[in-house]
Amino acid sequence: MNIQKTPLWSWLGQRISAIIIAVLLPIHIIAVPFSDKKISFSFVSERLSHAEWLIIDILLLTACIYHGLNGLYSITIDFNPDKRISKWILFFLYLFGIMLIIYGILVLWRFIR
Repeated sequence: MNIQKTPLWSWLGQRISAIIIAVLLPIHIIAVPFSDKKISFSFVSERLSHAEWLIIDILLLTACIYHGLNGLYSITIDFNPDKRISKWILFFLYLFGIMLIIYGILVLWRFIR
């Protein structure tokens, strides 16, 4: 990994998002099987009607998207592209990430009654 080309905030964000994923993903996965209910639209809607579950899901969604897209950017930087190309890649990854987060929040919002 080319440390000199990777900014500190990108590195720190990758570690923080990994911690958020490591904490929230088991909560997200384990909570459903221990509920003694079948997974259905009404079950998910009922669960997301509680603010804490909605916050957990939005944080998990945001952390996963950031972690994945930042990892893709780090991989592209390892190939030492031209500065203009790396800036365009970063711009499109940010744009794509923001679109995914907005779309994901809109989908989660549809479950709330």
